[in-house]
Amino acid sequence: MLDHLLSPGRIGSVELRNRIAMSAMGVEIVDPDGHAREPLIAYYEERARGGVGLIVTEVCAMAYPRGANAKRQLAISDDAYLPGLRELTERVHAHGAKIALQLVHHGKVSRLDIKEGRDVLMPSEPQWHGAMDMARDLTREELAMLMAAVGGEQPKIRAATQLDLEQIAFDFGAAAERARRAGFDAVEIHAAHGYLLSEFLSPCWNHREDDYGGPIENRARLLQEVLRSCKQRAGDDFTVWARIDAKEFRTPNGITFEDAQRTAELAVEAGADAIDVSAYQDSTSGIAFTEGTLVHREAAFAEYAAGIKARVGVPVIAVGRIEPEVGDALIRDGKADVIAMARKLLADPHLPRKLSEGRADDVRPCIYCYTCVAQAFFDRTVRCAVNPVTAHESELARVEDTPAEDRKKVLVVGGGPAGMEAARIAALRGHRVVLCEKSPQLGGTLRFASLVYEPNERLLRWLERQVRALDIDLRLGTEMNPERVREIAPDLVLVAVGARRARPEFPGAHLDHVFDGDDLRELLTGKGGTAAGAKLSLVGRLAVGAGRAAGITSHPGRLREASRAYMPLGKRIVVIGGGLVGCELAEFFIERGRQVTVLEEGARFATEMAHPRRWRVLHELREHGAELVANARVLEVTPDAVHYETQAGEALHAGQVTADAVVVATGLLENPEPVAALRTAGIPVEVIGDATGVGYIEGAIHEGFEAARAIGTAGR
Repeated sequence: MLDHLLSPGRIGSVELRNRIAMSAMGVEIVDPDGHAREPLIAYYEERARGGVGLIVTEVCAMAYPRGANAKRQLAISDDAYLPGLRELTERVHAHGAKIALQLVHHGKVSRLDIKEGRDVLMPSEPQWHGAMDMARDLTREELAMLMAAVGGEQPKIRAATQLDLEQIAFDFGAAAERARRAGFDAVEIHAAHGYLLSEFLSPCWNHREDDYGGPIENRARLLQEVLRSCKQRAGDDFTVWARIDAKEFRTPNGITFEDAQRTAELAVEAGADAIDVSAYQDSTSGIAFTEGTLVHREAAFAEYAAGIKARVGVPVIAVGRIEPEVGDALIRDGKADVIAMARKLLADPHLPRKLSEGRADDVRPCIYCYTCVAQAFFDRTVRCAVNPVTAHESELARVEDTPAEDRKKVLVVGGGPAGMEAARIAALRGHRVVLCEKSPQLGGTLRFASLVYEPNERLLRWLERQVRALDIDLRLGTEMNPERVREIAPDLVLVAVGARRARPEFPGAHLDHVFDGDDLRELLTGKGGTAAGAKLSLVGRLAVGAGRAAGITSHPGRLREASRAYMPLGKRIVVIGGGLVGCELAEFFIERGRQVTVLEEGARFATEMAHPRRWRVLHELREHGAELVANARVLEVTPDAVHYETQAGEALHAGQVTADAVVVATGLLENPEPVAALRTAGIPVEVIGDATGVGYIEGAIHEGFEAARAIGTAGR
């Protein structure tokens, strides 16, 4: 199983223990002076400890601060940076991994040059400025943070002179030589993602008429000079390779795949020991980001890697949301040599070790929510929705392996994501844990979220497996009250009962074709069903009953597929509430052939989503004909329509939309009542998860982790 992925590999002179590489990611953990220190070193060390074969660092500004994207970016432009970098490589090597430093000049996105008033180097003055639609679905707060990250200044663009190009090649070479002295096994030259070398490769940005413009052989000249400079300065035996774009999406006259194949050949001619195949996009278009660098489709660039491998005789690194099984097949079939993973290794740094030990089910899954990659847009430290330890390895990496100082008996009330994570961490730290869930199944709102978004189901299954595998007293179908708490006699109670839902107050909310989240959960997950089921036709009630009897409603994946054939709602659906839940439901309904209108009181939709995923979801809703109505207040629901008004300035406009079914996706609130009842038992109670206010998956997981981590420490 996964024999090809886990087999040893080689790039240039670098021997790899397996074919799994950690792809470069901007994580913003570096101090604001470019030096590598804790916690950055601990972050990479944890991935090395987790068994990865190769680590490619985040981008390192080879001429820092010139050509840098941020102050909190690795630097290697002076020997003063070497001590920290040397400690980084030593600690990575101590765990058997190899590490490459990714070198870059950011070109047109050198935000630090813009902020500090330096010229921004490009191949030539730009003639196209992009689609400029990125701001369309950003909130005011996000726009303000984005402008702050850029600096709010207009860039002073200057076409690079011959002297500039000679200096760039020299600086790359000097950086490679320093990287070797710092103990790095290799350097990766970043010639992709719209940075300077990529701009030279792209006919969209390169309009030069000298030896660096025109045909691809000229446009690749600077890349070749950089590669040769690195080899000359660091030594022919030092491993150097290039990351290139297979394509520029949504970019007029951008890089084509044929360009990329020829670029790969030219890079190898200049000494590249491997080719890392990525892709790029119009960087001013929100939706384009999820086609290029922040790819939403699984294995979206795999065939590009295969096409380049057919043209070069050096190893090819494939990247782009590649699952281990797919990566293994790509290597087996000769389409790639190394599989690079990024977000997966934020979610679980120990993925390679667990795979090699045959414990694939223990790998904490990435849910592709884009929380991690969203942070770099705003110069904020990376974080992971499902792994609270990410970017905090220096203080938290060993939490699961460290027994609590004072072991206690812990009662966790509620088996949703917050409760399961709290129970898991508490049990791993040696506490005696009782987990009570009032329904017959674990999962809480995550079970319903798993129905509308498949990656959530992977997290649900992982949490369930972890809880059931540990020494946890699991009591399903058990609703907690003060008497039961006294019977269990815990030292501490963690309450994770989830949010409560306020019933809608508009006229017509009581009608049979109006469903709220609790109704949908009853119908689609097999819980309860009396109140919601009464709203259905006889055929609908029979269908739901048959689904429950067959066990379909207890399995999100089966139900997801079954709902494509039959769903007990009409063809025209109005979703009231355009937040995360409402937009995910709208996407779910559209995939099942429904006509959907989403009414949102605010000015923006899905603001709880990380904005790259929001770009993708809203784009697909619009592409498939959903009507998204912002600034809409519902006035009344009648048997066949929803009446609302929208506001533009001071003016109000009446509107209505025909509806066979109305789904209310608003009204989630904190849930203090169960807590108040339990506190009467006289035992310390702590509330976590959505019961304190809706925090969705990230809030639930992080609060559960932190609450359990604190148990048994001083004062707890």
